[in-house]
Amino acid sequence: MSVSGIVNDHATPLAGYPHVRDNVTLREVYATLKHHYDSAEQFRSVLVLDAGDRLVGVLGFRELLHALLPGYLKQHEPAHYEGDHADLASLAPLWQEDCAAQCRKAAAMPVGGHVIDAKATVAGSDPLVKAIYLFATLNANILPVVEGGRVVAVLRRVDVMAAVAEAVLAESGK
Repeated sequence: MSVSGIVNDHATPLAGYPHVRDNVTLREVYATLKHHYDSAEQFRSVLVLDAGDRLVGVLGFRELLHALLPGYLKQHEPAHYEGDHADLASLAPLWQEDCAAQCRKAAAMPVGGHVIDAKATVAGSDPLVKAIYLFATLNANILPVVEGGRVVAVLRRVDVMAAVAEAVLAESGK
């Protein structure tokens, strides 16, 4: 397989990727994602940046949904749950009645408590094979592209897979 090029050849500029500042609420994050969904481009995460466009972290679907859970459902192994630990989803009906209230509460939560660190970052001038390696070895859907400490773009795993597919198909046609 021959994959050439650099990260910038496949990255989405920051302006085209959902991002928010680190001082907003989860409501703003959901609004940002909804805006992008309404424009036909579906993203699975939002970058969280400080005022200088430096990376604070990432909010993925899992983190956004986890923020909606009440305290008694946030534990991985509830202390007072008697039953099959493999069936923790059976606790979800307990949440049915207060789910709407939890959504209202989450809307006002600051993003800071829910942000996770990016698994890795890349530079725009890095070879694409570096990104392929990172995506193959890390559980990450995106790699923020950082130049001079500032996020300038995002490399998505789906875009890297398109380049890899082209390379694999080109090699198999020989």
